[in-house]
Amino acid sequence: MEWRLIKDGYHNGFMNMAIDEAIMIAHREGWVPPTIRFYQWSPPAVSLGYFQNLKKEIDIEACQKKGVDIVRRPTGGKAVLHDQELTYSFVIKENHPLVNDSILETYKKISRGIIRGLSYLGVEAKLVPLREKLKNDPLSRETERNSEPPYSAIKSICFSASAQYEVQIEGKKIVGSAQVRKGGVVLQHGSLLIKLEKDKLFSVFNFPSPEVRERLKGRFKAIGLEEVLGREVSFSELAEILPRGFEEEFGVKLVEGRLTEEEKEISRGLFKNKYSTYEWNYQGKNNEKK
Repeated sequence: MEWRLIKDGYHNGFMNMAIDEAIMIAHREGWVPPTIRFYQWSPPAVSLGYFQNLKKEIDIEACQKKGVDIVRRPTGGKAVLHDQELTYSFVIKENHPLVNDSILETYKKISRGIIRGLSYLGVEAKLVPLREKLKNDPLSRETERNSEPPYSAIKSICFSASAQYEVQIEGKKIVGSAQVRKGGVVLQHGSLLIKLEKDKLFSVFNFPSPEVRERLKGRFKAIGLEEVLGREVSFSELAEILPRGFEEEFGVKLVEGRLTEEEKEISRGLFKNKYSTYEWNYQGKNNEKK
């Protein structure tokens, strides 16, 4: 069985989200096979979960000063600063025999593919259930129990929030993912950290005070691959080894391809009419353009 692999280049955040949804539409229509896309962001961008309140959780002025875009994702979950990372998207019909109807089981299987791929770098990543994460991480326990500041602030950040079956290295989160199902098709996308700059990450989110920001930053548990390996890691290196993990986990062959002309046209429309608009990004899901 052959699936499509797209090793994409840099796009801004609005186009990246438009392309992901365009692939989802094309697969739903039967024009393209299940697709895995690897991509990057230029300029850096904060992607906001579908249900999040942008003005409440993101420091808009700080993003503007740092040249960081803000885009709302079609998926749920928490906000992510996309900078030095490999981002993946995974599109497949939810009734496909190689995935499970359960959101959690699909999430777990994709995470296992990433873990298998990382093993070719000599990295031992683990799939950690939520109950174990909460048991071993005091900050996670506090953020789960509290909805008031300061804990409500850190809960807005993807790599601080506990998720079922997250991928960890050395007890620290390295992959953050989110999923949506629409029209019988699954879209899951996520970030694999190459280099983590905590100062930059914490500067673009709202906190009750600078003191709270510094305190929570010191207790933040995430890690980039370069810190793990002690050397530079490139996007192209990861884009070469990660497909092997997905092929092993799903028992398929990934064939490198490109976006079709139909997908390009759909993505341009979604970019213009949805993902780059104030209504979508600032006012949220009630303004989704059908």
